[in-house]
Amino acid sequence: MTDDELGAVLRKLRATSGMTQEELAARARISARTVSDIERGLRTVVHRDTVRRLAAALALGEYDRARFEALARRTEPAAPPVLPAPPTGLVGRERELTVVTRKLGDPAVRLLTLTGPGGIGKTRLALAAAGRVAAQFGDGVFFAGLGELTDAALVASEVAQALGVVVRTGADVADELVRHLAQRRVLIVLDTFEHLTPAVPLVYALTLGCPRATFLVTSRSALRLRGEHEYAVPPLAVPEGEVGSADITRWPATTLFWQRARAVRPDLVLDDDTAALVTAICRKLDGLPLAVELAAARVKHLPLAAIPAQLERRLHLLVGGPLDAPVRQRAIRDTVAWSHDLLGPREQAVLRRLSVFSGGWDLDAMAPVTGCDPADALAAVSALVDQSLVALDHGRREPRYDMLDVVREYAADRLAAAGETAKVRRRHALHYLAVAESAEPHLVRTGHEAWFRRLDTDRANLRRGMAWAIDTGETDLALRYTVALWRYWRQLGELAEGRRWSESALAVAGPSPPSLRAKALCAASALAFPQGDHTRMAEFAAEALELAHRSDDPLDLRNVLTIQGMVAMWRGDYRQALEPYRRSVDICRGLGTSWYLATSHLNLGTALLHTGRVEAAAAEFEEALRVYRELGDDVFAARVLNHLAHTALARGDLSGADRLARQALAGAVEQGERQGMAEGLETLAALAARRDRPERAAELAGAATTIRDAISARAAPFDSAITAPVTDAARARTGPARWTRAWNRGRTLAPGDAVAGALNDPMVPPAT
Repeated sequence: MTDDELGAVLRKLRATSGMTQEELAARARISARTVSDIERGLRTVVHRDTVRRLAAALALGEYDRARFEALARRTEPAAPPVLPAPPTGLVGRERELTVVTRKLGDPAVRLLTLTGPGGIGKTRLALAAAGRVAAQFGDGVFFAGLGELTDAALVASEVAQALGVVVRTGADVADELVRHLAQRRVLIVLDTFEHLTPAVPLVYALTLGCPRATFLVTSRSALRLRGEHEYAVPPLAVPEGEVGSADITRWPATTLFWQRARAVRPDLVLDDDTAALVTAICRKLDGLPLAVELAAARVKHLPLAAIPAQLERRLHLLVGGPLDAPVRQRAIRDTVAWSHDLLGPREQAVLRRLSVFSGGWDLDAMAPVTGCDPADALAAVSALVDQSLVALDHGRREPRYDMLDVVREYAADRLAAAGETAKVRRRHALHYLAVAESAEPHLVRTGHEAWFRRLDTDRANLRRGMAWAIDTGETDLALRYTVALWRYWRQLGELAEGRRWSESALAVAGPSPPSLRAKALCAASALAFPQGDHTRMAEFAAEALELAHRSDDPLDLRNVLTIQGMVAMWRGDYRQALEPYRRSVDICRGLGTSWYLATSHLNLGTALLHTGRVEAAAAEFEEALRVYRELGDDVFAARVLNHLAHTALARGDLSGADRLARQALAGAVEQGERQGMAEGLETLAALAARRDRPERAAELAGAATTIRDAISARAAPFDSAITAPVTDAARARTGPARWTRAWNRGRTLAPGDAVAGALNDPMVPPAT
């Protein structure tokens, strides 16, 4: 296999096997068009599942299979690493690594907890061990970093996100994790668990319900569960006697210090005097890795010979500290305190105020939250990076910073001692509310991808800001967070979390402007809608209606009327939905072109279509499409095209329906909008059924179901009112066995292959 192009390689392998394109496609259970497109170089992205099917169909040997798959993977976007990659290597932990990997390889060890004080190196050891044993876990190794969480109720969601588990609408997250992991051989790393003890029962439930899964936890204390194996991570070994320059690298602690010191002072010369100084420093720090690293960074600002004396004075001053704290924990706190004391007053103030961030921050956030001059933000954070108290995230193009947990805890204590906690936490909450409110109008316009990424990046800060508003009874702030973020939660499918936050905000006691509360109620209703909770929606609408009559914003009444219409549609009362939807359109017309106007036309068109007024529905859809395109909302424009396809199907215009459905599907693919992809496939399935192609209809319907399952989407009854009767009739004519076989074929298709096949499938006229 010497060709560099995938198409040429596939063509040669197929010819060698003596198969035609059609025969290879049939054996691989993919379309002949897919084989043809790959061989002609028309497919620039080939899904991993498709490549594996082709390799199996060609009966490639192990060497050729690996080469073929490696060549194909060059055309795919790079997958993100499952395990984080630390910026520096693990030093001096070979013995500990051997112990941990041996335990992870023991089938009797299902739950292993690495314990020790902050800064002892639990996370680094866990990552190294997980990487070393990855081959033993056929279904993957996954990492869930929990250090940013402040609410134990979110642990299950974070684990689900790390695993790529999409929780079905209305389902319990823990139950979904057990269902997903029940028969999988996986290793799951749960990092920084000590502050989330209420979530310990979740870990126990997962160990019981997932007999092939292994859990590696890092925590300052054991979980105290039956079946748990604990490994206390020791400090790095330090020399016991005199050490010369030739021996310094034999000891883990001194090796680590020397490596880190040389990274900031390449001119350091290693001789016997230097070795003695390094040994003295590491002994004073008890071999704690973080303390060693922080001390090593000081050689950038102090002569090496001055560091032992500095440590001696610092440790002497803190002798009267808490005697019940572990010695090593006091030592690492001493090191952070010493680094803090080397800062000037301005940098000290910035450091303690940075402790309110969760999950990092950027330069734009520093000035409003810490109170420093925007022009000085870079200089201030640079001083902290120099002192190894703040770290730059090298994995991002834009500058973003974070600090280690032990540094954050120390800085938070200093913030409290300065009496600034309430003031700075409020600044933090206000800043991230402003971020959310700035993003909200852009989430339905061209360029929304960048705004969603912005919110994703600061998700932990948004959570912390909203939690502070709720916990402190800041009613207005909590409601404003809900109004700003509901689209983000809904678009990402985070319905359970979004509803939890929004209902908590609505439960905060205290007065608020009628318009603000009305908008928050409607936001909560929009999150309840995809889950079919029309009972709760009706309750929200009743309260919001009274508030809307006291509001100066006409959109508040429009939103309430829209909820009333949605409730009626969910209940199948299509005629009852007409009047509130018509009034919504009238209100929006008086306010000019907007997303609300387009959506009101779309809603009214949907109700008209299902009450049999096909032509009137088409007119509303066309007007919605015009406004969406004017705004640049390509996602909803594609959705309208699919509704127009349903309208054509209702008229019996199969050619028009086919054209519109393909346009809608192509638009959804271009935007990466999977719900639209599923809807487009369902429409094309109905068209295939009308053309007496029942097996093709079943394949497309199966592929659509796979996509819906992947995003936890639940179609409203009216969404399939036009297409379902057609496919149901085809299934009845075909027979259950034949239909199910074809449907299962569709279920196994990769989404990209299913969509490409549907778009490339030539239109077949209806049977005569």
